[in-house]
Amino acid sequence: MKKILALACGLFLAACSPDKTSDIKGNNYILLDAPEGMEISLSFDAEGPKFYGQAVNRYFGNYELNGNKIKFSAIGSTMMAAPEPMMKAETDYFRALDNVETIRFDNGNLILSGDETTLKFQPAETK
Repeated sequence: MKKILALACGLFLAACSPDKTSDIKGNNYILLDAPEGMEISLSFDAEGPKFYGQAVNRYFGNYELNGNKIKFSAIGSTMMAAPEPMMKAETDYFRALDNVETIRFDNGNLILSGDETTLKFQPAETK
């Protein structure tokens, strides 16, 4: 009886847990509001707290995840050129990523938010 009760409590707690932020590991996302003509991606390493993606340039860095709090750091990128509007969009995206403080999911989409920043990503198609 005790085993059944313990199992039921464990299943209840797992079902009630709204925190799905650990689901980012190993997943790839595409920014929904990317400027026309651009595709901005964000991927999370399956093994450790590292991220990478592509805007104009390939970019990468580290993140720290604690519940629904996330902090991106050590953002680096390659240094390829593109038309000025695309370069500005990339710079704005990197600034927004640097301002992100929270993470959540909404209908399968990844939402990263911070001070005056909201970045909404959809899961990328797997190839």
